Amino acid sequence: MKKNIHRVWRAAQLYIGFHRDPSGRKRDTAKVWPPKNANATLHSDPEEQEAFVVLKAADPKDPRDVQIKLRPDHIVLRRDPGAGWEGIVIEETGLSVQVNGTWIRIRADGSVSREAEGDTTYLEADGAVLKKTKFAEAMVSGDGVELTRRTDTTIAAIRHDGVIAKNRDPGQISKD
Repeated sequence: MKKNIHRVWRAAQLYIGFHRDPSGRKRDTAKVWPPKNANATLHSDPEEQEAFVVLKAADPKDPRDVQIKLRPDHIVLRRDPGAGWEGIVIEETGLSVQVNGTWIRIRADGSVSREAEGDTTYLEADGAVLKKTKFAEAMVSGDGVELTRRTDTTIAAIRHDGVIAKNRDPGQISKD
């Protein structure tokens, strides 16, 4: 049984970008060309020299090329604007994806965070969930036994040993 493959990319090209001229002066725009042997050393300072691959989109009506920047400590994928993902950063300690302006980060311990418009949601490795907004912070423990909510003026908690709900002392309110 033959599967139909939807073609997304039509070509890939490796490039090296040199940000300084032969005498060492910084260029306004990098001099870019493909290496003859399709090999590129990853320079320790990408501001001096960078290696990257350009994937050309297959759809001529909606070309969304991808640039893959190869760095000694991480890989960055950037995509032309449009629907779907816009950027991916791959590091030894995790992975970050930008989708329609929202960053989602997955760390090596399995924890996940989501940042959008000033709000952050964390899913910790132990299953705990923490939500931070400009108005409140809320937390649910990994086992679901404890719940807390803090605002500038109140604090509430449900714990295994009881329920607490009270106004916060205005003298102890910190504006972080």
